[in-house]
Amino acid sequence: MTLAELVRVSEASRLRLTESHAHMKRALDVPARLKSSLMQKTGKWLTGSVAAGIAASFLLRKKKAAAKVQEPKRQRGFLVGLVLLIFRMGKPLAKVYVTKLLKDYLRAHLVSGSQRRFALGETRPY
Repeated sequence: MTLAELVRVSEASRLRLTESHAHMKRALDVPARLKSSLMQKTGKWLTGSVAAGIAASFLLRKKKAAAKVQEPKRQRGFLVGLVLLIFRMGKPLAKVYVTKLLKDYLRAHLVSGSQRRFALGETRPY
């Protein structure tokens, strides 16, 4: 083989390698393939997801238990209902208040030495 033929063969093999590399890169790029598939076949993806959702809801459905006899609801007075409403609304406020008290207590008792004095509002001596 002459030098020109060797150069031509190497150019051809380099071109084949470049094409093979580009093809493999496209074939292994799963996110890009999914995105292009979603863009090109939107209807099929939507139909498939709806069908999968319906199938999952039928397959994963729990069997209904036998009908239980329900006790009649007790009638509460207006005052009892009002007290229960106040307790339900006050619960988050109580949690915040207790959390603040706990933080203040821990801050005052866990900070050591000079940090404790300065945490309590004393000024630094310098």
